[in-house]
Amino acid sequence: MNHPHKHSLAAARWSISTVFLLNGAGIGLWAAHIPVVQARAGIDTATLSMVLLTIAAGALLAMPLMGGFTARWGTRRMTLWSGFLFAQMLALIMNVSELHLLFAAAFAFGVSNGALDVAMNANASEVETARGVPTMSSFHGFFSLGGLLGAALGGVILQQGWGDGQGALAMGILTAIVLAVAAPRVMAFAPTHEAGSHFQLPRGAALSLGLLALLCFAVEGALVDWSALLMQERTGAEPAKAALAYSAFSVAMAVCRFAGDRLILRFGALRVMVLGGLAMFAGLATAVLSTHFLLSAAGFALIGIGAANVVPLLFGAASRIPGMSAGAGVAAVATLGYGGLLLAPPVLGYIASQASVMVALGMLSLSGLVIAMSAGIIKRQE
Repeated sequence: MNHPHKHSLAAARWSISTVFLLNGAGIGLWAAHIPVVQARAGIDTATLSMVLLTIAAGALLAMPLMGGFTARWGTRRMTLWSGFLFAQMLALIMNVSELHLLFAAAFAFGVSNGALDVAMNANASEVETARGVPTMSSFHGFFSLGGLLGAALGGVILQQGWGDGQGALAMGILTAIVLAVAAPRVMAFAPTHEAGSHFQLPRGAALSLGLLALLCFAVEGALVDWSALLMQERTGAEPAKAALAYSAFSVAMAVCRFAGDRLILRFGALRVMVLGGLAMFAGLATAVLSTHFLLSAAGFALIGIGAANVVPLLFGAASRIPGMSAGAGVAAVATLGYGGLLLAPPVLGYIASQASVMVALGMLSLSGLVIAMSAGIIKRQE
């Protein structure tokens, strides 16, 4: 690969950052619309769970396949194709009400999201490598920021009475337009055409990094489903106030991701990873043990600060595994990580039903210690 011009590299960085922002915004917008989609389709919570599981199944199927596609056709082309597909599926899933169509749209939405996740992370890792300085955390910062913006925008759309699918359709079109504007500056890197870059079961470094990603995503998945409930149980907070626990986590994570690249440059990836794991452990332990609202909320914010840069570091390391293309490495780690996001809530739900939410999340806090103790894997991939 020729060394790209500094100006084109800066443009490539902001273009792929825009893709991360759009992906995050789409997910946030969908999250805000879930109750509306449920009401329109007239389905109960159990059926809704199956719809959400169908989205996850689509993503899990697409992720490993996308590793091979990026190696064959390049990360730029696959990022743009999956990005445009994501914009269309985002509009579609919020505009169907017949149950069989909802399941089909959910599967296609999951496929487009899983494909985009791998392709954009692989392209971002190539931009980071070309720049020669840590950049991955800021990319993930744009995803987090997009999630916050999408959720807020979703709230506005529903308030204005556009929840019948009009708002979603407008956002799908807007996403596609912004993507088209950013597209020319998304950097093309030579496809690797590597042998073994197609789907393969994670092993060695890919397996180790993937299992750490699984633990980190498990914490994120658990907080989405269980943080408000824990706050209600432990601090007696009202539901609306208890929901602020997840907001504290999300905002802290977004802010810390934008500071992450500078922190990694100053203190090194290993130290940031160790402190991140310890902060996740301390934050979850605080949230679980405290009966004071502000202290619990501070605990959730500390989890966000700790987890913020763990996944970007793991994805960056995955893109540099010897003998694997950037896309194949990211695909292996993302697939295992996403598995954690899905498995954690039901597993923890079972533990909570047998013991309590406090016990379930208390056990999960040990993930932070495992991440801190296993941080050396990051250094071996540099």
